[in-house]
Amino acid sequence: MPTSRRPVPSAIPPLPSPFDPAAELDWGAAVYGRRLLREHLDQSHDSASRRTKVITAHVRRLRRLLPEPPARVLDAGCGPGFYALRVAALGHDVVGVDVDRAALRHARALARERRAGGRLAFRTADLRELDLGAARFDAALLIYYVLENFPRRQQPRVLRRLRRVLKPGGRLIAELRLRPDRPPGRSDWWDIVPDSLLSDRPHLLLGDSVYDTRRNSFVMREVAVFDDGTTAVLQTSGWLCPLASIPTLFARAGFRVDAIHDGWSSRRATPLSETVLVVATASG
Repeated sequence: MPTSRRPVPSAIPPLPSPFDPAAELDWGAAVYGRRLLREHLDQSHDSASRRTKVITAHVRRLRRLLPEPPARVLDAGCGPGFYALRVAALGHDVVGVDVDRAALRHARALARERRAGGRLAFRTADLRELDLGAARFDAALLIYYVLENFPRRQQPRVLRRLRRVLKPGGRLIAELRLRPDRPPGRSDWWDIVPDSLLSDRPHLLLGDSVYDTRRNSFVMREVAVFDDGTTAVLQTSGWLCPLASIPTLFARAGFRVDAIHDGWSSRRATPLSETVLVVATASG
């Protein structure tokens, strides 16, 4: 398990390996749920969920990209429901799915507080096994780099699952990174923190990341070192699809890419773009 204590830091491999099952964050694990939610709600950073002002601006953009309300919209990897609630407020019927039960409990509480009623629902689901029965949607959202958290070989599978729940002609809006906010090669840092995703008590937090431009992979690892000398390790990995390969990736899952925007702007993406917003249509 990623949170297992190891006797000394020297037992940790010198470089993180992408999607290493011994260290990779399990987004649905209950042991992390409360700590992840704490990060989602923290308005001082955009590391888990984005800050309110950023989400508000994004939803203004989504309003122009989504079908006219009322439409049935799936928010895939919805987290605490911040986008889902705002999209429902536009007049859409929204279903949010995620593996993180703590985040979904918070989303449901927000929906009750804002009296979203039948316009908004949340379900626990792994996107690799997504099955919503006979439900079909006019549009689906895959926001904040959710797709890259799956290994390269699994990404077409996730997209195919989304294709199955969309009506023919339904729209998929997916946000992807072309590169991380770290330079190529290895970077490292450290800090003394009161808590982190790894623990609720003070510890030394060592961080390192490896961005492999040849394999288009990125992994960020954190190691907590406790006062007794023991450690705990956790990492998140991503496979970042190159811009030129995006139409092929989506076509393999039954989508036609209509546009690739430079981030959340209306401009066309270029190889210099750091993030892109892909707008695709489900085949008939």
